[in-house]
Amino acid sequence: MSATRELFALYSLLDDPQVTVQKAVRDRILALGEDAVAGLRELTNVHGNLHQDVVREMVNEIRSSTALRRLGREFDGPEEPVDLEEGAFILCKYGFPEISTRTYQQRLDDMAADIRVLAGARAAPLDMFMKLRSYLFSDLGFIGNREDYYNPNNSYINKVIDYRKGIPITLSVLMLVLGKRLGLTLNGIGMPMHFLVQYDDGSRMFFVDAFNSGIIITRDQCRLMLSSSGIRLTPEMLAPVTTRDIIERMWRNLYLAYQQQGDEDETARVADILAFINPDFKVNNTMEDDPDEDEDEDF
Repeated sequence: MSATRELFALYSLLDDPQVTVQKAVRDRILALGEDAVAGLRELTNVHGNLHQDVVREMVNEIRSSTALRRLGREFDGPEEPVDLEEGAFILCKYGFPEISTRTYQQRLDDMAADIRVLAGARAAPLDMFMKLRSYLFSDLGFIGNREDYYNPNNSYINKVIDYRKGIPITLSVLMLVLGKRLGLTLNGIGMPMHFLVQYDDGSRMFFVDAFNSGIIITRDQCRLMLSSSGIRLTPEMLAPVTTRDIIERMWRNLYLAYQQQGDEDETARVADILAFINPDFKVNNTMEDDPDEDEDEDF
């Protein structure tokens, strides 16, 4: 039996009078995982929202369990086992189980290929990086989403690619994964309130603010940025962070975005995932990356 026919047969049994049959059907659909999500939603729409609540519950369980399984596989081992791009797409598949991550990876491949062509075959690393900046922020127009900062879509890299808007960390992650394709040495800088990218080729080092059109900023400007929020800059705040730290911060921002939107169910689900990533996670209401309304005046 094809997967589509099997799912149709299972869907028709969701209201079977026998509880044991209902449980068996539910368990089988959950076992199909993400492959069942699109079909379930389509069947629900076609049948006038029949079984809508049950389907929603199963889809949410699939999303959470799949994310936890993938994160467990990536984080089970050394301190730095997870690939940044893989980690970002685990989060994407949590929000949008039906998407093809390969489609978005191909789009990233195409973007990197464009940058190579624009920079030229003999481009030095610094020239390649500068072309990466101008390509993303001038040619394609990626920008920080100030108007709708707390929209959860800003935390999903697939939506950032689609709409060319995001928050500091997702725009920075976009730079980091493209930089890796281009052979550049880039680091994530987990500065409080505002994630940054660091360029460092051994002879030149500087920071880049992806939220503000990829502008290059100095340590003094970082200090001013934090002082406006009452935070004193310390050296460790501008030190590169691990991939695990970046992935955790992305999930924290997603959690806080849902919290800001008043979506209690999604907030609770993401909180459970964060507790798995970091057992010391505590519920709070402070955005890891927060917009600074006065930022443009300084930078």
